[in-house]
Amino acid sequence: MASYIVLVPPLLNNQRQDDKTVFVRDGFAILAFFLPVPWLLFNRLWFEAALVFAAVAAISVVGTYTDHAVLAEIVAALLALLVAFEASNWRIKALERRGFDQAAIVDARSAADAETAYFYGGNFVSTPAPVLPDLNHDAPLAMSADSKPIAGGMLGLVGYRGER
Repeated sequence: MASYIVLVPPLLNNQRQDDKTVFVRDGFAILAFFLPVPWLLFNRLWFEAALVFAAVAAISVVGTYTDHAVLAEIVAALLALLVAFEASNWRIKALERRGFDQAAIVDARSAADAETAYFYGGNFVSTPAPVLPDLNHDAPLAMSADSKPIAGGMLGLVGYRGER
């Protein structure tokens, strides 16, 4: 499940504007990786789009004139990766500059589920709670020859009590 940050607009005449509430998915933006400048322009992040465009242009020019075109492509890809990881944060900050406030963080499968969960509150359950099997707690504990319990299911190199 993804996390969605809920941003509510400022009050208008002391009334909430629920129809302008924005849900921003927190995480990697795949479209922003492949098309960073158009993604930024589409989301009205003008300053960020201008900076990324200028950086890509500068990287391209420097790479062409220094005969390091492959290195320039790698640096441009790393810049696109940075944009993809930070795109949601930049969008949230831009909305906050416009007066929006962070109201909640909702875990949901989609933006539609996040909207439903936010507006219906505790009355909405997107998935029912899983039914866990009843475990038999009467099973005997496995013991070694020197009457120490055998550690089972150990993760890594160190056991639960610090043994190796």
